[in-house]
Amino acid sequence: MNRLLTTLLLLLTSISFFGQDYKHEVGVNAYYERVNHTYLKFSGLQKQNLLYKGAFSVQISYNYHIDPLLSLRTGVSYSERGFTTENTDYSSKYIQIPLHLGFDVYKNRYIQLTPYAGGYAGIPLESSKTIKDNFFSIPVDSKKVDFGVEAGINIGFKLNDVYSVSLIPRMQIGLSNVYQEFHYEKRGNIAYSIGLGIIRKI
Repeated sequence: MNRLLTTLLLLLTSISFFGQDYKHEVGVNAYYERVNHTYLKFSGLQKQNLLYKGAFSVQISYNYHIDPLLSLRTGVSYSERGFTTENTDYSSKYIQIPLHLGFDVYKNRYIQLTPYAGGYAGIPLESSKTIKDNFFSIPVDSKKVDFGVEAGINIGFKLNDVYSVSLIPRMQIGLSNVYQEFHYEKRGNIAYSIGLGIIRKI
């Protein structure tokens, strides 16, 4: 009986130590994004044709594993947002701070799938509007913090016990009215992204 208790105690201790290993992860991610504005207006008014355009984001990420399945995910990123019309190109730049919960739905020796969801806050840096077929930009006064929601999936490919690379499709929907050209409209950021990253366990 004592031998059995000793064996169970050693097993529990080893599991406890294993769970404490690699609770933290840091990474660098780069995203290519298709960005635009959502567009709300009063009925009866003509809707402006807002088009998607390409943009890029770079993110330093930090993940904390609360338990073997659940993780708290945050970081800081530099993001470009905006839209185009037939005549203009609008661009804005943000420092984004996300906060998400991730859940490991599948993992083996080679791959790990972690869907995540949460929100973000975007601190505005600068904005400009460029008239197409011209070589100058007009600064735009845009100092509104962009609060939004985000969801995606981290598809991790294990390189070794410490490093992995990730493929990250995600979607962001801004909830803030970040750009308003006329009094009757409301616009928020929206982005569809595909990212690549490298993660190190520490």
